Amino acid sequence: MKKHAIITSSDEKFGDFLIMHWLKSLQDNVNLKNIDTVVLDYGLSKDQRNKLKKKGVIVKECKINGSITTLRFRDMADFLRSNKYDQILSIDGGDIIFQADISDKFEEKKTRFRAVLDDVIVTKYTLNNGLPKKIIQYLKNKKMINAGVIFGSSSNFIRVCHELETLILNKNVWGPDQIGLSYLLHEEGFWPIGLEYNFRVCTTGKKYFISNSKFYFKDRKNIELIPIVHNAGRRNAYRPFRNFGYGNGHNQINLFGFILNKLGPKLNFIFEIIYGEKISD
Repeated sequence: MKKHAIITSSDEKFGDFLIMHWLKSLQDNVNLKNIDTVVLDYGLSKDQRNKLKKKGVIVKECKINGSITTLRFRDMADFLRSNKYDQILSIDGGDIIFQADISDKFEEKKTRFRAVLDDVIVTKYTLNNGLPKKIIQYLKNKKMINAGVIFGSSSNFIRVCHELETLILNKNVWGPDQIGLSYLLHEEGFWPIGLEYNFRVCTTGKKYFISNSKFYFKDRKNIELIPIVHNAGRRNAYRPFRNFGYGNGHNQINLFGFILNKLGPKLNFIFEIIYGEKISD
């Protein structure tokens, strides 16, 4: 049976969260029998690196010469060229927890990319100066594809990562990967998966609740544990949940961040003008 890989990235700042929450929730809830866990290392401490390796994680040290949000795709492609895998999950590491098994997603629509199609519409304010301006014309009025959780074959990732590296003109800024990947995946076609595989407050109209630090969807008939929760935001103040993590005592509403995420793209252009950055990605 061919092996798959889950690939994320981290620096020292988010290394403790990666180990205590991201990795623990992954190993507790996901069937990893045929799946390697890979961390692209952008300055983890020696202690963090050793802890990851002791837990069976493959750690690849990477050169930091730009924004990690962009560099991770360059270095993921480099890793995949030297290691044979069938399917890949590219996923954020500093703001995500797993609550249920997602291993079956590696076996679905294997020739195509699979990702969550946000309810966010691309506008001129979502452009980043790290990308060619022509992209906005193509993406105008299309829904965003979130870069935080993407499934795809190894060969497709190697190809698209190379295209993304060429497409992003300024690799020192935060965020152009989001627009660039939306452009590339829309252009070639992808398979949309449910919001529960990349749950973000700003992109769902579904009712949800938190009980005993766990996130659930609720409708008239069912209560459903959300497999992947993404507490997205450029800074902690912008994130919808405070004390975010895996286990009891975590995950309370951050009212300021919650409101910002709900308003999302409507406020992004204001934040870019005032602070030179977006609320979330």
